[in-house]
Amino acid sequence: MVNREHYPTTHKGCEISVVTEKMPDGNFGVVAKVTHDVGGAVHVMPLPVPHRTFETEEAAQAFGVMQAQEYIDRMEPAA
Repeated sequence: MVNREHYPTTHKGCEISVVTEKMPDGNFGVVAKVTHDVGGAVHVMPLPVPHRTFETEEAAQAFGVMQAQEYIDRMEPAA
């Protein structure tokens, strides 16, 4: 089963999308992407797929959100 979730962020125009999938062994895989609306254009950054799986879907989702939030924080220009 595949589950897609979208999460807002505190960064203007950025949204996190996380997809989890139950694998044949019962664990969950995860992929995440960051979507950034830059006024008429949308930049989509798929993040690296982790080599690990997770025992629960909640753990997989939490990892995907954390991975994407860390990416956004690194890419945000310093004020």
